[in-house]
Amino acid sequence: MRCALAAALLLAPLSSLGGLPPRYGGDLAVALAAPPAELDPARAASPADLVAARALHATLVEVDASGALRPGLLAALPEPEPGGRAWLLRLAPGLRFHDGSPVTAADVAWSLARLLDPRVRSPHGWIALAIQGSDEVREGRAQALSGVQVLSELELRVALDLPFPELPRALAAIPSAVLPRSGAAEVGAGPFRLAGRAADGSLRLAAFEGFHRGRAYADGVTLAGMDARRLARALARGEVDLAVRPEAPPGASARDLPALTATYALVRGPHAEAVRRALEAVDRSELARLATRGPATPLEGLLPPALLGAAAPATTPPPAAPARTADGPRLALLVPASAGFPRAVSDRLQVKLFDQGVRVAVEPLPPEALAARLASGNFDLALLPVGFVASSPSLAAVEAAFALGGAAAARRALARIGSSAPETAAAEVARDVGAVPLFASGLRASARPGLVGLAPAPDGGVDLGDLWTLPARDAR
Repeated sequence: MRCALAAALLLAPLSSLGGLPPRYGGDLAVALAAPPAELDPARAASPADLVAARALHATLVEVDASGALRPGLLAALPEPEPGGRAWLLRLAPGLRFHDGSPVTAADVAWSLARLLDPRVRSPHGWIALAIQGSDEVREGRAQALSGVQVLSELELRVALDLPFPELPRALAAIPSAVLPRSGAAEVGAGPFRLAGRAADGSLRLAAFEGFHRGRAYADGVTLAGMDARRLARALARGEVDLAVRPEAPPGASARDLPALTATYALVRGPHAEAVRRALEAVDRSELARLATRGPATPLEGLLPPALLGAAAPATTPPPAAPARTADGPRLALLVPASAGFPRAVSDRLQVKLFDQGVRVAVEPLPPEALAARLASGNFDLALLPVGFVASSPSLAAVEAAFALGGAAAARRALARIGSSAPETAAAEVARDVGAVPLFASGLRASARPGLVGLAPAPDGGVDLGDLWTLPARDAR
């Protein structure tokens, strides 16, 4: 096979390969910005953790490359009862977890409740928030959702507090994956099972023969964290098949994944209006350029353009800056104290706000401390990135409300689904939670010649089970 054909196949989905049969066997090496740290799908939030969760776990419903829903662990898509206040879910028979235990309706009920369990501390509780009994579980007054009724080994009924037509699509989000009640959080029903973790944090995964869509093409996958310099060397030596990180290393074909991490400024306190006006005068295009070496775009509204099915917005001049006062407010700017957060953005905002009479001191906080401050409302200004796992604008508005304003804000957003256009609902959420959208950022998937089947899902995920490699003679 000639080089031109191999290059065309490199990033092709399986459906476009014509008569070329997929190839089973071999191992894949995948490089991430950091090694996966959290394998519990209910807690996974970073890009590396979500890649691992997607490989290890399976959801009740799936979204195909076109955005259409299809059954995952279910035998058929969820069936709504008249009025839309309840749904019937039927599991496919014969499903097994990695440890050999059967996948049951009781496991589904337990997994849904975990999303709201305060001991789990999931950032994805919005998925189950419309289910009856969600407040009792979220507040620690119950361990099970009263609205989830197990009817048999394979059937359950889910009753809601309010109509939620997007429930099937919410059940396709990776954090809603089903876990065994008695197993560890890394035991799932996904295309790969955990085979080991090395001292450097890298994961070794092995193909799971019982995966509901059939065995993965690769025998195994290694997920490792690599910095840009190490990755470039590994690619040059042919030691990495796929890299999922912001920058595209030299010598690899790359495609942009949807920019689905949005960064917002949250504004509170007595100076909120002045600070908001100052923020709105900042050039968001400049912030997007500083944000990452990967795909980035300024945000004109609450939701990233990738979720709205729109191209990146044209750059528009920022509004005129408010007149600077001699003695403006002095505030703390809370930011995540993590290696992945672009400190250049907070530094630039510090300068720009000072130019407009708002003096801020940047205060980095660890994730738990930052979450506690945001939940208490005891702050004036904070920067918060939100990584979206929803695959529709309506759900994304609810997800943003939950991340930025908590359960009460998400409930108000849920009530708007079906009554407002997505853009209108998103604007209402932004006003409700006091958020000023700044920019959206994403990752790039870079593959070596010979890797086939890379077709990013609408939520930006990569299904490692769909990847296979051409024989060496065809990949040259």
